[in-house]
Amino acid sequence: MAGATSQWESQGLSPAHTAPSPPALHSDPTAPCGLSRSPLHLSLRGSTRNVCAQQPQATHKAATKVAPGSWLWVLLLLMGAAAMPGTSAGSHRYQHFYMGVSDPSPGMPDFTARGYVDDQQILHYDSKTRRQEPRGDWVQRAVRPDFWDRETRSLQGWQGVFQSNLVTLRYRYNQTGGSHTLQFMYGCELHEHNSTGGHMLFGYDGEDFISYDLRTRTWVAAPTQAESTQSRWNKDKALLQDARSYLEETCIEWLRKYLQHGEAALQSKHPMAQVSDRPSQDGRTTLSCRVHDFYPRDVAVVWLKNGEVQPETNRAGVLPSGDGTYQTWATIEIDPSSNHNYTCSVEHESLGAALRVSWDKGRTESNWVLIMGITFGVLLVIATMSAVANFFCLREPAPSPEGPMEKERK
Repeated sequence: MAGATSQWESQGLSPAHTAPSPPALHSDPTAPCGLSRSPLHLSLRGSTRNVCAQQPQATHKAATKVAPGSWLWVLLLLMGAAAMPGTSAGSHRYQHFYMGVSDPSPGMPDFTARGYVDDQQILHYDSKTRRQEPRGDWVQRAVRPDFWDRETRSLQGWQGVFQSNLVTLRYRYNQTGGSHTLQFMYGCELHEHNSTGGHMLFGYDGEDFISYDLRTRTWVAAPTQAESTQSRWNKDKALLQDARSYLEETCIEWLRKYLQHGEAALQSKHPMAQVSDRPSQDGRTTLSCRVHDFYPRDVAVVWLKNGEVQPETNRAGVLPSGDGTYQTWATIEIDPSSNHNYTCSVEHESLGAALRVSWDKGRTESNWVLIMGITFGVLLVIATMSAVANFFCLREPAPSPEGPMEKERK
């Protein structure tokens, strides 16, 4: 790690790489009396900005709550065309997703933060663990040891800002109850020929609230409720500069670094394939080929019949496995009584030649014989045990514990 540390420092990368902390949405001058104001200090690229956040003196019990798992739907709705599983060939994306919930359902955190490189999750934080954690061993090795403590402190600050801003937004929208969500998505893209892009977007209850326009370098309000925030943030020149600097410089440097470490750790991951079968309708059989543990993402999987590609192969999407590698499936429906040979063929850049795994029809038939034999054996044992039980049930009752010797003593 010593070499990695000096490399980080030589590139001028700070261990903390979360987005610059924007001021709170700020209290409205006509805020209700049930709210008090307290200063919140958040680190901002080496300086400390004192922002005023609202904190409720009493928690309002929501009439309805966000169901566990619905945060993903909200994020996907917010992301729209920028959904995680799609980056164009030759381009890469580094993104963070934060979400706060004003009154979550049981078991659901009230604040969650996740980081992704392309479609691979690499970072996780939530209000229950209160700790930034890596997803994948290579992520742990890509950063300095003090990275996790600094990131944890930063996200704990974001957690407080989100809860305060949820109170402000509820007032802005004139809402008296219900559970509400505040989302923040930010990140950058590295395209072919080294062109770059970036985005910062806040959403409220699944709708756009305010976003940073990297072209004009200003904040742009979506609904009228965000106009006061737009005015305040655009007057903060330091905040505008920090947002631009993060998207155009810091974020891109971190993306390059993660790509470098990720590819070095995973480039030798060649795919593994497993073939199985299961009965389907009308006496036919479905052959399935599961391909897993491969990196990078691009892979070609097809079924062959007697060495010929079968266009009717059904292919599933390529999905992340959670450890930095990917997995996918390919199926085909066949007549099991035919004498054709079926083979799953996998092509991947880590392989010198296509990986081929054949379907062993004879093994399948022997498996069915084994299964039938085991089933018959189990039924035989059950029948035998039933007969023994009936035998004992027809015998005379056992002598009472109070036998003749006991009766004589009495």
